[in-house]
Order: sequence, then C-alpha cells, then structure tokens
Amino acid sequence: MLDAQKVPRCAAARQIQGKRCWLLRFDRGQRIHARDTKGTAWRIVSGSVRLDREEPNGEQSFANLAIRGDVIGAETLLFGKYSFTATALTACVLESWPEGSASPVGDSLLRTLAKAERRTAEVIALRCGQAADRVRRLVMMLAHPAVEHPANTVVELQVVLPSRQDMADITALTLETVSRMVSQLRHAGVLAPLRHDGKRPSQRNFAIRQALGDTH
Repeated sequence: MLDAQKVPRCAAARQIQGKRCWLLRFDRGQRIHARDTKGTAWRIVSGSVRLDREEPNGEQSFANLAIRGDVIGAETLLFGKYSFTATALTACVLESWPEGSASPVGDSLLRTLAKAERRTAEVIALRCGQAADRVRRLVMMLAHPAVEHPANTVVELQVVLPSRQDMADITALTLETVSRMVSQLRHAGVLAPLRHDGKRPSQRNFAIRQALGDTH
C-alpha cells in the first residue's frame, strides 16, 4: 500500500471510535495488496475492487469482486496475511476495519461473513446465463445513486464501469462480447455517457436511464 494516499478520518470519528482511523485512496488499476503479504482488513467506502488468486502456473485469475460496503482482507484477522491479490477496478476509497477496537464484535464479524457469502453467490451468477444478462447484472451490482437522498425518493443511478477486460474476466465472457453488450446498452439508451467539465462523453461513467432486468 505504499502508493496509496493515506489521510486520517475526521476528528469526530476518531473521538467516537476511540482510535485513529484511516482512509486509503486508490486510482483505477492500482494494486491494493498482494497475496501472502501481511496487512489488515479494509471496508470499501466507494468504488470496486477485484480479488485474484494465483494459479499453479503463477498466473493471476479472477476470484471475487468487492463493492461499496464490503470488507476485504478479513482473513488477516485469522491468518495475519492476505489470501488474494486486490486491485482497484475503479477509483476507490477504503477505511480501516474494524473501527474503534482491536478485534471486531462477534455480531459485526458474523454480518461481514454472511455478506461475503452473498457476494460470492452474486459473483457466481455473473458467470452464468446469457451474455446480455451477465453484463446487466454486473452493471446493476456496480450502480450507485447519483446523490445522497432521503428514503423512498427516486433518484438517478450512475455506474463507473471497470475496463472491458476486467468485465470480461468477471463475467467469463470474451472481450469482444462484453464490448458488444455495453454498446447495445448505450445504443438502446439504457446507459447514457456522462460528461465532465464539458469534455467528451465518458467511456466509463454512465447514467442508468431505465431498469436493467434480466431477459428471459
């Protein structure tokens, strides 16, 4: 994590938690941690993270996906080192976990493990079914509200897509198929490219204009 920008949490959070907490900021494609290295657990505040395992031939292959609210590196609480290599799929922010204590409260750890199990099931589903459905599911998994909003308020969803190659690895599709599926969503008006500061339409940042349900 030597290249990450490390900044302390706000003073109020430190007082509430009784200890200094940290935020780590990573750019897209930046390595967060490597397999078999020592470290601690982190909760994803924003963005998404790719987890890879090492194959017998030494190559890295996709193992799992973590998004906002997920915890990565929880295995370090038991084994003292990371089981996977983690890379930022998009620009992301991580916060130290658990906050305010040397070890997580039992209920908190159980909730984290249950959430990780659900996420694994969702990722497996991304690799099954029609190509269009796989890409739709991935887009909706990565989607987030454009702004913070009160409960029961309908707001626009936005999504920052990983590279097409990362999407192909996650969905077990070819790069060409993923590119074609994303193009179809754009042409159908489902994904609307966002513009930043008057620049050209983004190839990664989109507004979601309509629901993305599975096809049958």
